[in-house]
Amino acid sequence: MANHTEDTSVKAKILDAAGDVFGRMGYKAATIREICKTADVNVAAINYHFGGKKELYRKVVTELISRTFNLYPLDEGIDGRSDPETRLRAFVRGTLMRLIAPGGLSGYPGKGQLVARELADPSVFLNDMVDEFIRPAAAVLSGIVAEMLGPGATFQDIMRCQISVIGQCFHYAMARPIVSRLTAMDFSDAGFIDGLADHITRFSLAGIEAARRSISDPDAMDVPSSPDNGGEE
Repeated sequence: MANHTEDTSVKAKILDAAGDVFGRMGYKAATIREICKTADVNVAAINYHFGGKKELYRKVVTELISRTFNLYPLDEGIDGRSDPETRLRAFVRGTLMRLIAPGGLSGYPGKGQLVARELADPSVFLNDMVDEFIRPAAAVLSGIVAEMLGPGATFQDIMRCQISVIGQCFHYAMARPIVSRLTAMDFSDAGFIDGLADHITRFSLAGIEAARRSISDPDAMDVPSSPDNGGEE
């Protein structure tokens, strides 16, 4: 029993240290020696508990993202039969919570950089992350957007609106240091995420509605010609 407890404690220390090191240095640059030094464990411990750096990284990323999705689910408890506007706000708020709430990725400064690093410099596990976490989330948003756009929407119409919605959420997370300095927004304020979710939802609804009108009436988005100047030069 003591050995099991000790093993669990060592594994937890390694996972915590690895998340920080991988987040700061990236998968390629991070070394087993640096992780073990940070965790204050023997170098052989990683191979013993995880089978090597590759599986350790997979475990760190999977546990980190799984935890945030468990804390902040895609639907936020909203009934799937609710109107698409309500479901869109729930999706946006859940995404923001996972990205910038203290209990989400931003609550772990080192680990939180893992997602950013995966986007900028993908590891061999990006496909696994997409299949396990991102694709299911994208399918939920895609269904909401498709319902709003109507039956005439093409795959490209849906995809563009979908990326526009999620892009706003990611911008606040990825550009947080700049946004904070430019606007003095307090990302730790309890009401900040709710207000931001309302804004992104309103903004997105307006954009999706404009896209819907352009689908039903392609000429509606034509750029108006310059006003007639009466022939004067």
